[in-house]
Amino acid sequence: MNQLVPISPHIPALVRSGGERAQRRFWEFFVNNICNPHTRRAYGRAIGEFLV
Repeated sequence: MNQLVPISPHIPALVRSGGERAQRRFWEFFVNNICNPHTRRAYGRAIGEFLV
């Protein structure tokens, strides 16, 4: 099984409160589904601001 490594240690509180599975799915979406690192970073920043 592939291990996902977060691009940032920060996980929004709303996602953290969902438990380990929610956190894993959050990283899987951003790491597996968005291949371009610049797009991934921009989406990560936007969702981080939205979920704060």
